[in-house]
Amino acid sequence: MKSRIALALALGIAGLGILGCSGDDDSGGGGGTSGTGGTSGTGGTAGASGAGGGAGQSSVPIVDDALDGNCPAGSKLPGTGVGPGKDLFKVTLDDPNAVCNDGSPGIMYIRRAVDATKEGDWVIHLQAGSGCSSWQVCRDRWCSYNTRYDAAKMSSNWAPAAMSGGGMLARRPSNAFGGANHVFLYYCSSDSWTGKQGDVVLDDPDGAGPSFRLHFRGFQILQAAIQALKGGATSDDKSVTLPKLSNASRVLLAGSSAGSTGATHALDWFREQVPKAQVVGTFDSILDPLPEDVDDPTVRAAWEVGIKHRYEEAFVNLYDAHLDESCVAAHQGNAPELCGLGSHVRLHHVTTPFFDRQDLSDPVQFGYFSSAGGSIQQLANAIYKTSKRFADIKTTAEEKSAIARVPGVHVSNCGQHIALLNDIWFGVAATGSATVELENGTPITLHDAMVSWIAGNPVQAIDTNPSSIAVCAATTSDQ
Repeated sequence: MKSRIALALALGIAGLGILGCSGDDDSGGGGGTSGTGGTSGTGGTAGASGAGGGAGQSSVPIVDDALDGNCPAGSKLPGTGVGPGKDLFKVTLDDPNAVCNDGSPGIMYIRRAVDATKEGDWVIHLQAGSGCSSWQVCRDRWCSYNTRYDAAKMSSNWAPAAMSGGGMLARRPSNAFGGANHVFLYYCSSDSWTGKQGDVVLDDPDGAGPSFRLHFRGFQILQAAIQALKGGATSDDKSVTLPKLSNASRVLLAGSSAGSTGATHALDWFREQVPKAQVVGTFDSILDPLPEDVDDPTVRAAWEVGIKHRYEEAFVNLYDAHLDESCVAAHQGNAPELCGLGSHVRLHHVTTPFFDRQDLSDPVQFGYFSSAGGSIQQLANAIYKTSKRFADIKTTAEEKSAIARVPGVHVSNCGQHIALLNDIWFGVAATGSATVELENGTPITLHDAMVSWIAGNPVQAIDTNPSSIAVCAATTSDQ
């Protein structure tokens, strides 16, 4: 038991799926440089200093300057962070707190609704992209060393002027979400969209590499983006101006992987920002199993240690994270680490209606679960149990009196990490789309399941372990 807990602390905690690493191309359009999960847990948090910009912190070089010429041999040049295209156009945020890890401005990409009849409809998506919470992992992430991630996920300096949009952002007749105003929030803060802390200093625990300073301000980027959208955002090249989000009638706030973690903690907050609108959320992956759904007591113990460590060392000490406010209020002094576990927050504290999409054999989440000593079969069984809990949420949630709808659920067992921006896995491809059967035996795509649930129908499509009611597509590393 001690050896497995030590392994969890050494390898799995800083990632644990709660951060939301992604083995997929998180570009949103295909072709942008992205990265793999599995490195996010190495090395503990080292020498983290708080926000405030005091002399002790600001005298340390920002990550860009500190690592210039100091990346390990075999490091790679950054990509673009998203797939360049001609669909959505860049907006640079001017809030001084809305900055990437390296201090470059936060950005988003926008596309106006197809016509006046759709201008009240919005789809806002938080990009995936893993994260970091230690000197080594943040160094490797910036340098693209032993990971597919790179500095383009810590900076906006390499982002193109326009990007392509697929899956939920595809503008084609088969996509019911295609005609809405589209907003793609670019991820460059490495904190699962939760951070509110700047001038954090990380030191090499071995003392060999340079210390560097970086900002974890993902939630502040989200805040600034929503504020800009309320007033009617215009792209940098002036080619696109959106209607005012403050006049929206229907909004879907979605996120994949790290973005799903951010959307989980921000959904109730966001609903308050657009009080005139009907708001729903969609969380794409990172439904990590509840500890009580892990059968093996040794694995469960290591998993619980990891959840607590991740909450204390990353979310609290490093990021000063914005976590779901009602969860934080409910758990003061009473297992507060549960507010860093997305499954607990979704099952007990998110009161805005939401749809949950997950894969039982998610390879990225298995990277964290295996650090606690678990097998892929144990992970699939545990996620299955946690997924089945959504059906009873109105009687079992800590905030059940505030929950108006049972969430929709679409859970495959195919080994595909994220799906929302992938045509085949989302279900808007011409042929070959993935499906999972509903309880009545009818196969349904993720797209059709979301459309049906938003229309007011119950949707519970959960695959078995081993898989018996899903039609899987080929797993893919691009979204």
